[in-house]
Amino acid sequence: MKPWLVAIILTIAVVYFIRRVIYLIKLLRLGKPENRFDRIDERIWIAIKQSILQFSMFKVPKGDYTYAGIMHIFIISGFLMLLPGEIEFIAGGLAPGFDFAFLGNTAFNLFLLSQDLFIALVLVGIIMSFLRRFIAKPPQINYHLTAYVILGCIGILMLTLLIMNSLRLVDPKEIEFAAAASTWMPITAFVVKATGLSVMNHVLFEFCWWLHFVILMFFLDYIPNSKHLHVFSAIPANFFRHFPPPLVTLSDINFEAEEIGAMGVSKVEDLTWKQLFDGYACTECGRCTDQCPANSTGKVLSPREIVLSIKENLFANADKLLSTPKEKWREMERLELIGGNITEVELWQCTTCGACANVCPVGNEHLRDIIEMRRHLTMEQAAAPDLMGKAMKSIENRNHPFFGTGLGPLDWIQDMDVKVFIPGETEYLLWIGCSVAYGERAQKIARAMVKILIAANVNFGIIEDPRCTGDPAKQMGDELLFTEMAQQNIMEFSEMEINKIITLCPHCYNSFTHHYPKLGGNYEVIPHAKFILDLIISGKLNLSKTSETICYHDPCYFGRHNDIIDEPRKVISSIGELVEMPRNKKASFCCGAGGGNYWAEETGTRINQVRAGEAFETKAQKIATACPFCLRMLNDGLKKYTDEQKTFDIAELVELHLTKG
Repeated sequence: MKPWLVAIILTIAVVYFIRRVIYLIKLLRLGKPENRFDRIDERIWIAIKQSILQFSMFKVPKGDYTYAGIMHIFIISGFLMLLPGEIEFIAGGLAPGFDFAFLGNTAFNLFLLSQDLFIALVLVGIIMSFLRRFIAKPPQINYHLTAYVILGCIGILMLTLLIMNSLRLVDPKEIEFAAAASTWMPITAFVVKATGLSVMNHVLFEFCWWLHFVILMFFLDYIPNSKHLHVFSAIPANFFRHFPPPLVTLSDINFEAEEIGAMGVSKVEDLTWKQLFDGYACTECGRCTDQCPANSTGKVLSPREIVLSIKENLFANADKLLSTPKEKWREMERLELIGGNITEVELWQCTTCGACANVCPVGNEHLRDIIEMRRHLTMEQAAAPDLMGKAMKSIENRNHPFFGTGLGPLDWIQDMDVKVFIPGETEYLLWIGCSVAYGERAQKIARAMVKILIAANVNFGIIEDPRCTGDPAKQMGDELLFTEMAQQNIMEFSEMEINKIITLCPHCYNSFTHHYPKLGGNYEVIPHAKFILDLIISGKLNLSKTSETICYHDPCYFGRHNDIIDEPRKVISSIGELVEMPRNKKASFCCGAGGGNYWAEETGTRINQVRAGEAFETKAQKIATACPFCLRMLNDGLKKYTDEQKTFDIAELVELHLTKG
């Protein structure tokens, strides 16, 4: 009777599970196509590294993250190692007396040992999880009832296995099992000895067996219907991860096509299947929101809720989308994505710093979703916030976003003798860019860099009309304006035969390196931090070194977006003593200017003041960065703490330490 009952329950559970999975796949197919099946070997390693070894959990030096990482390693690795045991368990229900002893003594003994150890590890992980939720109570995680249901189910599964193994160990009918288990299941043997268990209790065994089986079947069908869908989708999600740099790859828009179609994302089906899958994979751990500079300074933006809102919108509109012909989707009544699940305010508060993507344990791409929706607001609705709209209008009319400035494009030169790039004669273009040319404080970066290049006898020149790469427009969602700006620059670079570019701004570097090639602009682009380091290493610069302490702030578009971390630090170490802030490198905190927020009316606590405060608290004599936007923001934020001029670009610091060779 038992095998038949097991078979019936198993069949019902598996059929329901398959139907649910098929339904979830159908929803993914509503999204646009996207290839995530390239570089298979790398993807397999990423899935192992991020899902099983939990590398993402240790990217930020924070006690709770480390604790949670260890906890998840115990639970996830345990689950994977216990899968063979569950197969044996179910097979034993269908065919009483079945076990893996037929594999031979060595294999069976190792199997028993692995089951024993990983049952214990999972139980430790469950205990750690309850302690974290009831005692530590980190603010970033969700405290849904479902989390406790899942943890409780896992705990019961482990305890019933432990009890059943203990009972089998004292069962006189289980001679072969007991002989092997007494040696190869030390934890079970200890439980038997500690409890004084000596008699097989068949009623207790059957109770535990059925309890384990029913919960296992419940677990199988509950997971794909709950927020814990990530239990099944996390490993595939890490397999489908985006490989940076760049940190963000947006969908292409062909502005020359006869029918451009929707520009940006306004409806859930405008997203790709991978963007929809992000919602399935989200663990709701809250790391993205915890690290978000906007959220942590009192803004409403929560990267986690952006991803979850997309999933909720997908589920809310699923039946209509599945039953309505594709050509009628745009006119279909529905729950709106922007204005329904997601507010415009949230989207504009994002600084595009990438902190969310850096810590996500399943590789979700929050930033891509946000910028794609900004595209719709900017290009389809003309709904950008007032100051951002003025910045984009200024790019369109004046080739730079700094509306209201009284500075001219070459005011930064003053009395310096700076050569213009001559085709066929000049090797490097020193790209000044708008953020340097049109900011009085930032102009000193260009002046310092010119002196450095002259001191090193570098053959360089500038263009006569410093302008924007178009990056601010792109991050604010105006892809058309960015494309026009980029094409204008590419055309001029081609006419001037420019192949090598030295940049002074990480945003310029990011655009030239990752966005311009798609439009035909391929160049050797060297950020000024790396170029200066190369000059130092090659001996072309002679520098004096002092004992002054220098704190370095990592620009987001260097560290997280482009993996440029060590070069600026080596430059600083060549002239002084490097001091690190608690949040540094890829875990750095944003200055607040990115994503067009330099031209935004900020609510809540000012992000730049938080970051400037962290730098000030290091007690360093100088604060260095390698981005003109960061320089401006930190310089302004530091006014809350001191009147002393402490912020410098690394080029300024190097120029101060130049000596004659």
